[in-house]
Amino acid sequence: MDSGDELIVLELSSSAFAERDRIEAFHQIYGREILKLEIEPLPDAALQIDMKLRALPGMSVAAATVSPIFCRHTEAMIDNDDPVIVFNLDGAAIHNQNGHETHLGPGEAALTTNGLPGTATNYTTRRVVTWRISRALIAPLVSNFDDAIGRPLDKQNPALSLFLDYLGIVNERQTLANAAMRRAVVNHMLDLGALLLGATPDAAEMAHTRGLAAARMRSIKAHIRAQSGNPGLSLDSVAAKQGISKSYVRRLFETEGTSFTEFVLNQRLASAYKLLTDVGLAGRSISDIAHRSGFNDISYFNRTFRRVYGASPSEIRACK
Repeated sequence: MDSGDELIVLELSSSAFAERDRIEAFHQIYGREILKLEIEPLPDAALQIDMKLRALPGMSVAAATVSPIFCRHTEAMIDNDDPVIVFNLDGAAIHNQNGHETHLGPGEAALTTNGLPGTATNYTTRRVVTWRISRALIAPLVSNFDDAIGRPLDKQNPALSLFLDYLGIVNERQTLANAAMRRAVVNHMLDLGALLLGATPDAAEMAHTRGLAAARMRSIKAHIRAQSGNPGLSLDSVAAKQGISKSYVRRLFETEGTSFTEFVLNQRLASAYKLLTDVGLAGRSISDIAHRSGFNDISYFNRTFRRVYGASPSEIRACK
């Protein structure tokens, strides 16, 4: 799974093959060669698999929508012992590996491995995300790692939702254009993966100061962007949404050399600028746009807007 130090993007679809040849062609080209799986559609189910694969140094993430199928990973297909966490977004499936039969419903996950034979049956169309990581990277960070293979993960683990949210970063090519950032993302995901699987004390301490903090910050920023137009957005509401203290939220922003208040203000100003330069909203008053961007005080909006953009809202609008 060595991807060097680059971001590798691959998209697979059974629709690329003629219907009469679809099963065998997809099976041979993608199933056996890339996915290392024997794939069979369930009776009366047409094969349809659409997958996006993103690979970073030492790990890969695949998001797929899969029709009802039966998959078998055989002894002959084993060429590595990388673990794979399977996140079942929706649909129903049963995984059999390492002597365990695991039923996965929506929102559930399990640890599997490429190093042992196993099977999986998708009884319905299923949306799934998988995270494959080098065993050499993850195993030393987890207590009793081999015992966890084939078992379901604790769906109440707060790291689960943060991990899934953070996985979305692999689709941000601009974010990952920098090699140092790619390496940082892998480390953050290692931290979160260790917390999901049962981190050793040393790994847990590192994860809380590195990967968990990065995932928290990403989640907080996404929430602020989505709610920036809400005048009720506050430090209290964000901390409550995240289930963490206000002081922790403040510290996260301080580590980036900014503050919660400054970040919210910049998001609201950026939203206002976008609305002001939207020709489709030329009939909207500036005060309406200010309110839609989360500002209750129009004079404060005008002052801060001019300070950041070097012109008043009406001047910016006039230039477009």
